[in-house]
Amino acid sequence: MKSILIDTIRSNVRGEVLLSEPLKDHTTYRVGGAAELLVRPHSVAEAIWMYRLAHRRGIPLTILGAGSNVIAPDQGIEGIVIETKDSFKRITFVGNGVVRAEAGVTLLELARAAARKRLRGLEPISCIPGTAGGAVVMNAGTRDGDTSRSLVRAGVCTAQGRTRIFKARELSFGYRRSILLGSDWMVLWMEFKLTRGNPRDSLKAIDELWEERNRKYPLEVPSAGSVFKRPPNDFAGRIIESAGCKGMRVGGALVSERHANFIVNTGSATASDILALIELVRKTVYGKTGIYLELEQIPLAVHTSCNGSSRLK
Repeated sequence: MKSILIDTIRSNVRGEVLLSEPLKDHTTYRVGGAAELLVRPHSVAEAIWMYRLAHRRGIPLTILGAGSNVIAPDQGIEGIVIETKDSFKRITFVGNGVVRAEAGVTLLELARAAARKRLRGLEPISCIPGTAGGAVVMNAGTRDGDTSRSLVRAGVCTAQGRTRIFKARELSFGYRRSILLGSDWMVLWMEFKLTRGNPRDSLKAIDELWEERNRKYPLEVPSAGSVFKRPPNDFAGRIIESAGCKGMRVGGALVSERHANFIVNTGSATASDILALIELVRKTVYGKTGIYLELEQIPLAVHTSCNGSSRLK
């Protein structure tokens, strides 16, 4: 049954279909066990087909973008993982300042493409190392702006396998959240409304933001970006540092000496190391300040069934 199902998938998907694929090769933390089946659809149509297949057969489904801002479990993930990065990533300039991007486009690619078309507005989120689809789900942003600021609407595959178009106001955006966060809906594409700009100025601003990011954050070692959300009227990094957590370590996971709101993989970290260090930092900060830090990163579910069997079999 398993081989028949995989053959069916391979006959309908032009993209890669990978069995027992190590998630550490698909996440920026470089941790995680194997995905039972990892699929990289070649198009939106293939992604929808995969989504419908999984739901029709009751197969656990996980959507993975660029692998940033997530913690893949050491046990791996049961069922199907759909990876959008380097998959469906078409950019279309609709007119009147509107640009449509498929979910697998990275924010940097999108911002640069818009700048070359004399459109500005995506510069603040261009330095976030993720896909446009992931940015919509969690309303990714920086101190200068977030995804919701320019978003007009998004096409989403619902649990019934239908495409539904949401206007930006219907997504209930907040600080690092939307109604899509925690759901099993899959973002397919989104449209942004941008303003006219000077390509040289926009591209310069994008480059400067990336230079600042390289100076400020420990990007030379594996991490997944900011660990904790920003508390009201303060910064998580400042609070963590003041609580004496810089340099804390669990196994191969380390609180960065350069920026305290980054946990880095020194080379041998496991997901369990990272999660244990997160809790150690959280408890230390709470004990010293009374502030409970809210996690920004997303631990992915294993999806193990009650009897330990896979529905792919």
